[in-house]
Amino acid sequence: MKTSASNCRRTTNFDYCATSNVRDESPLNDREGAREFNFMRQREVDPTPRSGKVLILVLMAFPMILGIIGLVIDGSLLLHDSRSTQHVADAAATTAAFSASQGDPPIFAGQKAQEMVRNFNAMESAAIQVHSPPISGAYRGRSNFYEVNVSNETDTLFMHLTNRFASRGVRARAVAGIKDATPPLSVVVLDPNPDPITITGLPLTLPSLPNHHLGGMEVLGLGRVRVSGGIAINNDWGGVDEHGDPVGENRLLRSALTCTPLLPLTKLNAEHIRVVGGVDNYKNYGHIDGTDANSLRANMGPAPDPFQELPVPTITEDPANVDETYRGSVDILNLPILSPTVVLEPGVYDYINVITGPVRFEPGVYIIRGQHPITGIPLSVLAGPINGRGVMFYISENATYSPTSGLPDSGEDSSTPPTSNLRALLPTAVINGAVLGVKFTPLSDPSSPYDGMFIFQNRNNRRPMVLVTEQLLGSGTLAGTIYSKWGSVVLVANGTHDLGFVVGSIRIVTALGLRLNPSLKFPPVKEVFLVE
Repeated sequence: MKTSASNCRRTTNFDYCATSNVRDESPLNDREGAREFNFMRQREVDPTPRSGKVLILVLMAFPMILGIIGLVIDGSLLLHDSRSTQHVADAAATTAAFSASQGDPPIFAGQKAQEMVRNFNAMESAAIQVHSPPISGAYRGRSNFYEVNVSNETDTLFMHLTNRFASRGVRARAVAGIKDATPPLSVVVLDPNPDPITITGLPLTLPSLPNHHLGGMEVLGLGRVRVSGGIAINNDWGGVDEHGDPVGENRLLRSALTCTPLLPLTKLNAEHIRVVGGVDNYKNYGHIDGTDANSLRANMGPAPDPFQELPVPTITEDPANVDETYRGSVDILNLPILSPTVVLEPGVYDYINVITGPVRFEPGVYIIRGQHPITGIPLSVLAGPINGRGVMFYISENATYSPTSGLPDSGEDSSTPPTSNLRALLPTAVINGAVLGVKFTPLSDPSSPYDGMFIFQNRNNRRPMVLVTEQLLGSGTLAGTIYSKWGSVVLVANGTHDLGFVVGSIRIVTALGLRLNPSLKFPPVKEVFLVE
């Protein structure tokens, strides 16, 4: 290869020689060298100053960026405030409905709702509207329901910087009311913690019974007890709930509701079984129709006394059926077939003791204010024939009871169970409806406050009563409502009976099955529900 004079100079990283009349046999190397030379020259030259377009773009996009931040943060805060306001409206509507359930008038219930919003939730500036009945929604126009509308302003953190929104309005609406939580009731057990007792002095033989309470309601014996209607038990003793989970305090064999302990001999079926405490075994309880529907609800709130406002019998309350005539004491021992029928009239008695009939009770109210001097039992009916249709027995045991004023019974406070200690108790009533046709039906007068009542015991009387209707030697009949607020009832029965109970506690002993089907049931338990 030919060469000529060369002119070489040193660059930063390599030597470059410019030649003339030189023919490079390698054109590829020529091109690579040129590219590398141009690249190195560009690195040695100062860069051109930037024009600031990025800063301008950032400034132009800043409001949009601020808006996005505002949407995220203020939107989240607005959602939080909206949910909080909804919770406040729910609480206010529920408070109003609960206040009404306690007997408060609608105006007072509405004030309670406003206090809930302003005082308890620190929303002093909120606008509140309370409507009863509601003026909109699915429950529009329905009494015992409360509609609450709450409007409030919430400040923004970022949106006001864009001169858009300094605050936003938040609104919430809720509806709550009082609804039936059970079907109409057939058995109501009121005493939350009944005293253990031993029943003594019985003039008849009963199946062997434990001498203390196993539950507020007990089903013992052999067979199934079916109750048409609901059962509500205020006893708070522990056990298990409808899922078999423990509730309340463990009391060994004692629960609010029990069947025959340890042995699967008895079952209880009803349309609904509501228990404050727990049961012994949830498998012992089912629906009356025999399906798998679970009718048991344990660990619930207590049921009210359906007869809390029922007055004691006086000639003022029921002049058609209450007689103030003093009838003295009655002891009847007849030959069932040969003796004439003894007729008893409504009035005031020291005690009634029927060993054998025949006896006929005229319709009306029988007030018993004493007890038999030997047996200590105010009302005793052991054998028939007995015909007592349309009667009610009021057992006072206050010797000074007045059918004119109702004193002293009407002045007693029965709102809480009377205190007592473990003791043996004589029953106040023993009625054996199993022998020689003992038939009792309740007072029947729709105009009377005691319509459908068979036995009404002084509310503060804890003494038990024993009712037997086994239908062994005759077609006995006991029907009507038994009301003994803090007393205990022992029912020994089989067959079907028109009987309902509102009592402190109850023990049912059955053989081969029993059905309680009262024609007059008690109001269902009502609860407050948040419905919208």
